[in-house]
Amino acid sequence: MLTLSVIIPAYNRERTIAATIESVLACGSDAEIIVVDDGSTDRTVEVVQSFALRVKVIEQSNSGPSIARNNGFTHSTGDVVAFLDSDDVWLPGVVPDCLRSLTDHPEIEALFADTRFGNTGTGYRILSSMPGHGRLEPLLTNRLGPNLFALDRTEFVTAMIHRNQVFLGSAFFRRKTLQDGGVFDPELFGGEDYELCLRYAATHRFAFLARPLAQYDKHSGGLSSNVDRMAREFALAILKLTDSPSITSKERRMALAKFRALAFGYGYRAYERGEFQEARSRFAAALRNGGFAPKSAVFWLACCLPAPVLRTCRRIWQGLHR
Repeated sequence: MLTLSVIIPAYNRERTIAATIESVLACGSDAEIIVVDDGSTDRTVEVVQSFALRVKVIEQSNSGPSIARNNGFTHSTGDVVAFLDSDDVWLPGVVPDCLRSLTDHPEIEALFADTRFGNTGTGYRILSSMPGHGRLEPLLTNRLGPNLFALDRTEFVTAMIHRNQVFLGSAFFRRKTLQDGGVFDPELFGGEDYELCLRYAATHRFAFLARPLAQYDKHSGGLSSNVDRMAREFALAILKLTDSPSITSKERRMALAKFRALAFGYGYRAYERGEFQEARSRFAAALRNGGFAPKSAVFWLACCLPAPVLRTCRRIWQGLHR
């Protein structure tokens, strides 16, 4: 059986990280657990150290999740590597199926399972069934085994450009795949998981296990709750894909169209808040990186007006469209 390393980046997670570690210890497979503390100022390190020899702790100055995960990877030894956030947990009994699938199918270079998404207040849903993620189901035609499907590269890239279909905490990568293709982009701080999975969707063979493995609890303290930052990060992740020599011209056009839409939305957020100088800068970046887009061009021109004039125009426009 393949050996497994689980890398857990952590920043001020004293309240949640014990449950994360315990879920890995109870996953049904032995695993090398590496926690990379990213400069926490609370008791995170103390909580992790209470697990003694069962967990390896690496401490670093606060540098962000990409560098923390990359640091953990350099200290790991497993044939297969997983990245689990310090406020997520694994459900029991699924990891052995994931490792068995990779053992039985050496042609598969990366595998991801489904995810439970939500919280105790509103309940949980299966991520692949949520709006935007439903594009995965039509891809499940090449069955390799019970609940296991090989994904067509072209169809999977298309689905990934539309929206990230992979929850990182439910994904497994062969060590050699990460060694050859690189790990997380340190320029990104929130969209690094999307960029990694986009990059590998274009270049490596993925499989999907139709069983939920990770449980993601939506809460206000996570990076994903910063909507403005995540809009920027997703746009940058897509933009990086457009430079990849591994995608077709059709996929590049799709990625550029997606970038233009995301970049416009990022600019419009600042515009809507009345931050016209910031919005002008964002629309300019959208045009510079994504080529001409009528909406971004119009709003960039509008944001070149003096702020009092633009506010007056906005009030008149809003009044006409009530």
